[in-house]
Amino acid sequence: MTDEDEREEEVEEEVEEEEEEEEEDPVDTRPELEEYCKPKCVKAWVAYQECVDRAEKDTTGEAHCTGQYFDYWACVDKCVAPKLFDSLK
Repeated sequence: MTDEDEREEEVEEEVEEEEEEEEEDPVDTRPELEEYCKPKCVKAWVAYQECVDRAEKDTTGEAHCTGQYFDYWACVDKCVAPKLFDSLK
């Protein structure tokens, strides 16, 4: 190996190290976007809370609020998705 080859290898290693240092871990912005979007889904949240109140009073144990729960999160997701995917571009 010549001196030129050794120097070239050293430069390549330095460049690789710098590139590794420059790479940052991705940041998940979804939780922040969800907090931003939750107030826009108050109607679905109220419907869910009313259902929870009714379910707690149910003595048969058959009442559940799965539909309202998913309606609420569908609303939040619908708000979050465009903002989230715009930030990924």
